[in-house]
Amino acid sequence: MSDLGQRPVVYVATLGNAPQVVTLGLDHLLPQHRFVEVCVIHTDDALDQAAPRMKFGNMHETVKQLDREFLNPRSRPAAPGEKVWQVDYRAGERYTQFTYRRVLIQRPEQSPGQLMTLTPVQDVETERNAQAAFRTIFRTVQGYKEQRAIIHFNLSGGRKSMSVFAMAAAQILFTPGDKLWHVVSRYDFMDTKTMHDAGENSRLVPIPFISVSALNPVLGLLISSNDPYDVVQAQENYLHLMDLQRKEKFLRELDFDERQILMGVAQGLNNEEIGNRLKKRLSGKTVANKLTTIYETYMVSIVDVPTDVTRPNNENMRAFLAAEFGAYFQQRGEYLSTTGGFD
Repeated sequence: MSDLGQRPVVYVATLGNAPQVVTLGLDHLLPQHRFVEVCVIHTDDALDQAAPRMKFGNMHETVKQLDREFLNPRSRPAAPGEKVWQVDYRAGERYTQFTYRRVLIQRPEQSPGQLMTLTPVQDVETERNAQAAFRTIFRTVQGYKEQRAIIHFNLSGGRKSMSVFAMAAAQILFTPGDKLWHVVSRYDFMDTKTMHDAGENSRLVPIPFISVSALNPVLGLLISSNDPYDVVQAQENYLHLMDLQRKEKFLRELDFDERQILMGVAQGLNNEEIGNRLKKRLSGKTVANKLTTIYETYMVSIVDVPTDVTRPNNENMRAFLAAEFGAYFQQRGEYLSTTGGFD
């Protein structure tokens, strides 16, 4: 996957109780893409009578059903918790070859005085198991992005939380060219457990998402950890700092009356109440006009919009400014007093 002349293309899918969503999605994409690797992320597939029962019995049987679709497997070196083969795959009358990789969701365990071990996750039904699932999905995607791979991620399989984690990983890590997909089909077709669609019983639907790095390239530079929770915290800290600096810069540009008016709006006061509390009394209409100017100036400062920005109605404008500055003034103990000025 290190060909410098062309970025490698990989197919990633989460696996739940219906292994056919993996092959159906793959079959839809193969005519347009030449995948070098197919990766399936799943919970514990060990043979265990106590494992959660699913449509195909349990994850052990589900994985076996899926593995049978990948022909002539030749084992390859794999990291702990993974299995890798070079395989042949048939979609219709077409055969193709690629690497088939299975990644097991594992949860770290460490007792006092002992080294850390990894325990396979049987189901994503607790917070700890959900965190393990998110970390596994994130690190899998991150590993491919470090190799400059283009990713097609099918998030149809597994619990809904796994789809959410796939979406979150995409928002943090995906770059232009990467895609999210979801397989949709009729219930009666899925109930047949058919691994391939010979007709038009299924479709692959693209899932839109917003890339954090595309919105703000600096946020992309904060992805220095392989733990998604650390990455999210770092990005939240950065955004909070930028928001605070932007607000403080904007407030420094307001005159005394404008700052008081904004403070009153943050307190939930109406225009007349604000005007009566100012040191220099103002009518409600004058307060309303100044408030419109404050709103337009702030909007221009936070987004690249023309100076003739469309004005919302008065209530929406007030609600927006109150939401933006309420916590700021409250944390600093600043409020518009009943005697004029602010405390």
